[in-house]
Amino acid sequence: MRNHLLLFIVWIAVEVRAQVRTGPVLGPVEFRTASVWYALEGDDVWELECWPEANPSSLRRFPAEDFRRFEFRIAKFYLTGLAEGTTYRYRIACSNAKQPPGESASFKTPSLWQYRQPAPDFSFLAGSCAYFNEPAFDRPGRSYGGDSSIFETMSREPAAFMLWLGDNWYYRESDYHSTWGHWYRADRDRGLPHLKKFWKSMPHYAIWDDHDYGPNNEGAAYVFKEEATRVFNAFWNNPPAASPSGGIYTRFSHSDVDFFLLDSRSFRDSDELPDSVGGIPNPDKRMLGREQMNWLKNQLANSKASFKIIANGSNFLNRFNRYDCLVHYPVEYDELMRFIEDERIDGVIMMSGDRHHSDVVCKSLKDGYLLCDITNSALTSGVHRTSDYERSNPDLIASMLIEQNNYTRASVYGSTGERVMKIEFIGVAGQTLSSMEFLQKDLRFAKK
Repeated sequence: MRNHLLLFIVWIAVEVRAQVRTGPVLGPVEFRTASVWYALEGDDVWELECWPEANPSSLRRFPAEDFRRFEFRIAKFYLTGLAEGTTYRYRIACSNAKQPPGESASFKTPSLWQYRQPAPDFSFLAGSCAYFNEPAFDRPGRSYGGDSSIFETMSREPAAFMLWLGDNWYYRESDYHSTWGHWYRADRDRGLPHLKKFWKSMPHYAIWDDHDYGPNNEGAAYVFKEEATRVFNAFWNNPPAASPSGGIYTRFSHSDVDFFLLDSRSFRDSDELPDSVGGIPNPDKRMLGREQMNWLKNQLANSKASFKIIANGSNFLNRFNRYDCLVHYPVEYDELMRFIEDERIDGVIMMSGDRHHSDVVCKSLKDGYLLCDITNSALTSGVHRTSDYERSNPDLIASMLIEQNNYTRASVYGSTGERVMKIEFIGVAGQTLSSMEFLQKDLRFAKK
């Protein structure tokens, strides 16, 4: 009898895993709403059961927004009418009771602090360039993907959320040329076992760069651009995109920090176009596009946040970067720098990925304002050894250059008007490799 019972339990566990391939992946958690993502198999109808941890009798059930493409089935659950400042538990459950419910996980809604108390202190994580080996489709030779245990370390962080800064998976040559290939890569990498704890440990936001958009350095001309956008929107639970033209740029806020998530690919002219024509910045070479640039400027002008984080897949400020950086799109670079100075936008910090090392590059603006671009890379991809030329950059903060796999921990704290953002680059085992503080009082233009 015991053996039969054991076999039955094993069968139940295998059956649940077969139906729920990946998940939960926790999306944005707001004061009264939350979102959860799953990849499913089969045709069973699933719901998400959710209840306050302190009051299980108040369980509610939420239906899925179900999406299918090829053999891939995505279910997103949007939880509404929640109480702020409350810990909830949730689990996926089959509405026709054909399958047992999944294991429960938890999240906590933030407390409503505005007009009530000082902005809460918090921390968040950031990183880019997550390559996961698949030898059958990788290039020959040494594996490009590194130690994925970094995600186990990250899952133990008491962070408010994770901000993925692009190259969150890497399309291969076998993926580029078909719509199915795009779905396969995202689905396969999302479901890897070493990510399981991390997906449910905190909410996740994302932007993309070239490798989780298409081939290396692709932009607006990519023929699978629309399909790449569908895949991105299916696999992430970002706030709605602001673009009527198909881009993924958007924004969100946490405590007293606003985050502006840019799209460096959908509107991008080729990197190979000349930066200047006849000694004049090339007006036909743009990275963000007019629509997105206008949106960003209006958002920055409206923001009252202590810090304003502008996140992009490509670097912003590194003039010694010979590769894809906004400085090589001088019309937009000059436009953005002039806007920040002319409109006296306080509290701006830039974050980017792509480079396979982490660093901080700063540019002096008016009134001693030091505008900095924090490069966060690489999570698991191969490490870039910085050239002597790039090390000679006078704008580079030498103590912040990290050439090993790492992630970023950003901590925001301090009294009103005197807030601090501390940036730490953290190694695979959780050790602090370097750190730097940004003071709100130093990111202010003098009053006119």
